[in-house]
Amino acid sequence: MNETDAWNSFLMSGSVFDYLHYKSIQNAKKDPSSLEDKDEIQDKRTDTKRTDFT
Repeated sequence: MNETDAWNSFLMSGSVFDYLHYKSIQNAKKDPSSLEDKDEIQDKRTDTKRTDFT
């Protein structure tokens, strides 16, 4: 599905899912590398000690 088809699908349905699908296609066209690790939280601590709940 291309961007135009996704937009037309959204116009017909008004569905949030269809809008998000359209936006994902649009964003992928702008910068394909921006989709990777975008929401990943980076652990930049220098220590490796974790909390021990035992």
